[in-house]
Amino acid sequence: MRETVVLIPGLQSDRNSWMFQLAHLRDRYDVIVPEGHQALGTIRDMAQKVLEQVPERFHLVAWSMGGYVALDMLPHLKGRLLSFVMICTSARPEDPANTERRMANLEVAEKEGLAAAHMRTMAFSCIDYASLDAGVRETLRTAAVALGKEAYRAQQFAIIERPDGRLNLPLVDCPALIMVGEGDRVTPPDRSEEIHAAIPGSDLRILEGCAHCPPLECPDKVNELLSDWLVRHGGAAKEKSEVTA
Repeated sequence: MRETVVLIPGLQSDRNSWMFQLAHLRDRYDVIVPEGHQALGTIRDMAQKVLEQVPERFHLVAWSMGGYVALDMLPHLKGRLLSFVMICTSARPEDPANTERRMANLEVAEKEGLAAAHMRTMAFSCIDYASLDAGVRETLRTAAVALGKEAYRAQQFAIIERPDGRLNLPLVDCPALIMVGEGDRVTPPDRSEEIHAAIPGSDLRILEGCAHCPPLECPDKVNELLSDWLVRHGGAAKEKSEVTA
């Protein structure tokens, strides 16, 4: 029986942001990218919407805003996760410096449109956004615009008002992997180091040559890490370990 991998995207993103991971994983896993949560006004409401779409047992992979949602889901996932992967995220409440940047981006969205706000966000989030394939950039831009201004506004305020996710870190009861780009300015590596320190036995990987968007900036490395991780911590591997213990 195929295992399920749930991929929760970040701000103003949908399944397209996971394009490289979907292509890499779909032959071996049932992959779910939740939908419909992006227009909701709180992280708690987003978490509830995502919970409606996941199976009883699965691997959970969350990126950026998706990490905030994943942390809020944890009280409902005791004994259900095969593994937990956090990519470029934070368990802390909002940083006032980030709030200032979010409000500036909202103003750009209102005055110049979502495409301009998306470009501004991605330029800040990547070491060199222009180096990504033009088709990839166009796909991401189209997806962000399609989600709409209301969803963009709702997500920004949900992130600003998000709860302290550190309170739920002790609830992680499965193998955990934390990844972060060495140049991440949105959720700098010290945020991932904090998550790593709070989850006993977790793995931390700081990725060279990328910033806040490793699934797009260094997809081959992320895919390699995910493939190895999912095999090592899949249900079959766990059962074999329990038998030989």
